[in-house]
Amino acid sequence: MDSPVRPGANSFDLGPASKAGVNTQPFNNQRLAEQNQLQNVGSAAPQAAADAMGKMRNQSAQIADAQNKAQSFANERVSEALFANESGAAIMKIDSVLQSPERAGFLHKVALGKAIGAGMSPDLGSEVAARRQYG
Repeated sequence: MDSPVRPGANSFDLGPASKAGVNTQPFNNQRLAEQNQLQNVGSAAPQAAADAMGKMRNQSAQIADAQNKAQSFANERVSEALFANESGAAIMKIDSVLQSPERAGFLHKVALGKAIGAGMSPDLGSEVAARRQYG
């Protein structure tokens, strides 16, 4: 059987790994250190991208949390003001009027008040109220 390896010494190859009389440890250490460096660079990019996306998600969550807290605070203050001024009862009364048969008359009065407040003729307010009622 013929060997696939060329006959003769391996003294013409590039590294000491195939040479019997040479200490190959420094060569192998250098080769493995280069491999390690290449692997580290290859895996560092996706890790950095994942880290950046995580930081953006965290920042977005913090902003949303701050906005939510601010809105909750504002809602709480509004409810306290309504309770303190007993405006909740007035809102409930308006709602009951809007659900009753007197709705059209109430909306007519609101339209008249808006027209007078804007410095226009009360007849224009009546016209707007009639248009909203039937249109």
